[in-house]
Amino acid sequence: MKSVTIVGAGAVGRSIALALFYNRVKIDGIYSESGKSARSLAKKVHCNNFGTLTVNSLLSKIIIIAVPDDRIRITAVLLGKNPRLLKSKTVFHTSGALTSDELAAVRKRGAVVASFHPLQTFSRSKNETPLKNIWCAVEGDKKAIATARVLGNKLRMNIFTIAKKDKPLYHAAAVFASNYLITLLSVVEELSDHIRIPKKNIWKIYSPLILQTIHNAIHSSPAAALTGPIVRGDTETIKKHIKALSIPSLNHLAMLYSVLGIETTRLVKGKNAR
Repeated sequence: MKSVTIVGAGAVGRSIALALFYNRVKIDGIYSESGKSARSLAKKVHCNNFGTLTVNSLLSKIIIIAVPDDRIRITAVLLGKNPRLLKSKTVFHTSGALTSDELAAVRKRGAVVASFHPLQTFSRSKNETPLKNIWCAVEGDKKAIATARVLGNKLRMNIFTIAKKDKPLYHAAAVFASNYLITLLSVVEELSDHIRIPKKNIWKIYSPLILQTIHNAIHSSPAAALTGPIVRGDTETIKKHIKALSIPSLNHLAMLYSVLGIETTRLVKGKNAR
């Protein structure tokens, strides 16, 4: 793990670059679409080669592509045109949804490839997101996976492998764990605002419930953590909820409540059947 090249200087690329720098791994090059973000990040990690990626860009033995999903294949094609030998190189991309096949252009040139997805939410507004102790899903060529384990160890991450065919479901689970959780919290905020709870008090009121619920689910199971009217079979309360949500200003939430209720009922039935 002597040096790394990073393509993409957004939230993920920035966090990986800074983590490498803090762990004393040299970064040979940082490249981004406009070159501006690469220049800014390069200053922070003392990297002398930065700008936009070209066919003549300096490449390390390890290359990490941290660009949006729709740019990965295009980036791989550009890397594949680099006249420097790719046979001894390992190329990763950081997409959670896409497989290592996106890197076919560099694999054809002799590189070993893998997808390397840090399972974390990366905020664009923050300077970096810590990678220590998070989990990272890897799939691809055996040699690339071996290198991913070394990289993960260097960054103090936990590496686990996943089958190529399972990546869509793996990523869907991550969306439920992060994005849809945020969506549900936004519903809590909207309903609280509707009943005129001051914004400064919303999370003071609901966070103990939220945090205890998550704690219970993680330390027992989601099914065991369930409480509320569906668990009790309290259909009258459920009807009152749906009626309250059916007013014009909130009826967009009535369907969401019903869909989640159907899935919660299935979960309760599964729990009771055990």
